[in-house]
Amino acid sequence: MSKLRWIRISVLLAGLSMFAAAQNPQSGVPASQVDETTPPPAFGQTAPILNPDNPPLSGLDEPSLRLRTANRSFISPEIQVGESIDSNAQNSLKNARGEGVSHLLGALDLQKFWPRSDLFLEYLGGAAFGDSPYYVRQLQAVGLQAVTRWRTGQFTLRDGLDYLPDGSFFAASAGGLPGFGIATGAIGLGLPGVARLNGSSVGTIPRLSNTAAAQATQALTPRSAVTFVGAFGSQHFYNNSDNLVDGDSTTVEGGYSHLVSRHDQVALIYAFQIFQFPLKEGGEIYNNVMNVRYSHVINGKMSFVGSVGPQYTDVHYGGGHTEWSPTGRAIFRYRFSHASLTASYEKFRALGSGFFAGADSQVAEVAFRRPLGRTFEISTEGGFSYNTRLQSSNFGAVGATSYKDGFIGTVLRKHLGRTWDAIAAYRFSELQFNAPVTLGGEKGRTNQRQVGTVALEWHPRAIRLE
Repeated sequence: MSKLRWIRISVLLAGLSMFAAAQNPQSGVPASQVDETTPPPAFGQTAPILNPDNPPLSGLDEPSLRLRTANRSFISPEIQVGESIDSNAQNSLKNARGEGVSHLLGALDLQKFWPRSDLFLEYLGGAAFGDSPYYVRQLQAVGLQAVTRWRTGQFTLRDGLDYLPDGSFFAASAGGLPGFGIATGAIGLGLPGVARLNGSSVGTIPRLSNTAAAQATQALTPRSAVTFVGAFGSQHFYNNSDNLVDGDSTTVEGGYSHLVSRHDQVALIYAFQIFQFPLKEGGEIYNNVMNVRYSHVINGKMSFVGSVGPQYTDVHYGGGHTEWSPTGRAIFRYRFSHASLTASYEKFRALGSGFFAGADSQVAEVAFRRPLGRTFEISTEGGFSYNTRLQSSNFGAVGATSYKDGFIGTVLRKHLGRTWDAIAAYRFSELQFNAPVTLGGEKGRTNQRQVGTVALEWHPRAIRLE
């Protein structure tokens, strides 16, 4: 009998051990590679309006198409080495000269979870090395997202800071950079254009840009919530021989969201914006915006967000004037069984990318991502923007009254085992003014650039933080 009892105990312990192993994935595996079966922690267990898969529509958080998420704390390093052929490495208006450019980029991501708070940090940086004339350009970006929650609400802080030689990363295109994209990604929804700071550029004048936003959300009932957002953006140009316009933007907005049904939500948002420039370059522009917003979300499959409303703009300098105009946004995301598609359109007021002291901007973008077999993945994106100046030609770096900017890029990624990726990327971009301008000592209307890149990326297993 004693022997039979020990056999039963042994079988029971073995079963418990197998159950425990099933509940705890292997230590050392990156959270992005773990197939989590539990949903993300709810943002307020008694408030469905705070569901992270379909957050309040009046805030910055976007609906998620992922039903599962990694909820483990870890540090993840990545290193990328690549070589590019750039048709216009000096980013000039004319006399474009092709040359080879090498780049070395590194990323370090931190993801940390507590019972009621989350923290995400990312550093992305490195250098680009040109052929002739020989140059070295540094590239730096830092991103932060921090969330703290209580039973019926939450507070979120986001910040993105970057220092770039010409307004963009050299290997720029969807999926072509190391890291998780916290440092280079947009802030989220909110007011149309509030997260768009960096625009087009000409020449190699370095710029320092910062975009920060804080949001407080409070559920009023299980179906309704109010949000309050404060956002600040700034751009500063160094060695500024072209007199590009520095600028700051401050946005304060409040909104009310109501969950009409499981899939549908409506919101009303009011915001006040101030665009500030050096007095001799444009002074201040005040903007009042009201948006009505609607969303339809099917978790894990599709999301649509649309908003429209009027804006009242008060230009204080340069023969100041006031005007009414429309503003709005439409974003559509769809997840197929093996691919994802995103398309968006926005109309908003902006700083002007250094060319103008304030601009009316329209931006359309589309992105597609799909795996090709078990080890290949392709990402393609394209976009077009049209920008017109808000102030007279006495304010701004160029005498043109508008410019158009378009790009298309694709990245093919090959997974070489669990820790290595090979990357091939191509990007074409064109910037065109409606009248000849003088930038970088050259006069012209069009800046065109093509960049082809091959790279090797190393991303070791994430370091778990217990």
